[in-house]
Amino acid sequence: MDEIVFSADCSKCFGLCCTALSFERSNRFGHDKLAGQPCQYLADDFRCRIHERLEDLGYGGCDAFDCLGAGQRASAAFATENWRRDTAIARRLHARFSQLLLLQEMRQALVTAANLDVPAELHQRRLGLLQRVGDEADSDDKDATGAAQAVLADGKAFLKSLAAVLAA
Repeated sequence: MDEIVFSADCSKCFGLCCTALSFERSNRFGHDKLAGQPCQYLADDFRCRIHERLEDLGYGGCDAFDCLGAGQRASAAFATENWRRDTAIARRLHARFSQLLLLQEMRQALVTAANLDVPAELHQRRLGLLQRVGDEADSDDKDATGAAQAVLADGKAFLKSLAAVLAA
C-alpha cells in the first residue's frame, strides 16, 4: 500500500477550513463564523491575513486544526469549477470537503489500529476497510457520496468492535 499523506498542504487549498467550517467565539476563536462563510481574515489568495499572530489574537483553534489533507483533495477536485460565484457549486465543495475530512480521520484511525494486538483476521478486515476508505478519499468525486457514508459507517462499527476485543 502506498504511503498515505495525512498532512495539510494549505498552498494547494482554497482555505476550506476558513470557509466551509463554522466556529463560535471562545478562548480558541476570536469571533463567530457561520459554515459556508469565509473568515473575516481570509485573503483573496486563500491565505490568512493574521496567521503569524493567531495565538496572540485569540485564534489558537485555527492553528490547532488539521484537515489531514482533506482540503487539498477537495480543492483539486473543484479546481476548474467556479465555486466562488456559484453558491450551488460552493455547497457541493463544502460538503465534499466535510466528507473528505471524515474519511481522512477514519483512514488515520485505521492506520493507527495496525499497532494494536488483535487477531490476524481483524487486521485483515482493517486492511480491507482501509482500502475502501482510501478509494473514496482518493477518488475524483466532486460530490459527497453514499459509498463514502457506507464505508464510514462500516469503519465506525469496526473500531467499536476493536474496543470490545481489546477490553476482553
